[in-house]
Amino acid sequence: MAETNVTLAILAEGWHAYQTQLSQALAPLTPEQLGLCAAPKLRSIDELACHIIGVRAGWFHNILGEGDDAFGAYHEWDQPDAPVRTASELVDGLAATWQAMQAALARFTPDDFAQTVTGERKGRTFAYQRGWVVWHVIEHDLHHGGEIGYSLGIHGLQAPDL
Repeated sequence: MAETNVTLAILAEGWHAYQTQLSQALAPLTPEQLGLCAAPKLRSIDELACHIIGVRAGWFHNILGEGDDAFGAYHEWDQPDAPVRTASELVDGLAATWQAMQAALARFTPDDFAQTVTGERKGRTFAYQRGWVVWHVIEHDLHHGGEIGYSLGIHGLQAPDL
């Protein structure tokens, strides 16, 4: 971290470990297993993973201005017309988005976390504290990662071992 922040380092380490467990659960899945969902009107396992990946890029790239265009392109993975992804692609997408987010977290200072970022998106003005954005992406990962774990368990597949 740019300035030593033990709390942030612990959170980032835990977040990365969580992602690793999620990736390990996704890696062996077949296309049919990735298409499973907890209930008919809920997202499938692959849709949930694409949603995690897409939202990471959306917040970090589109709102915070982090990463390059290749990182920003992951936002498209969460769009309704996005192609279906393989387990390997999902694991790679999680890793690539993590690397871009980790680079930003390593560079952010306490003052950066307190800074408010503003802009306009889809005709709407926004103002978010950078630290809130980071927290929001963490809680989003945990929420939808939990849905993946639940969906896997319902179908007798190995869920992340938390």
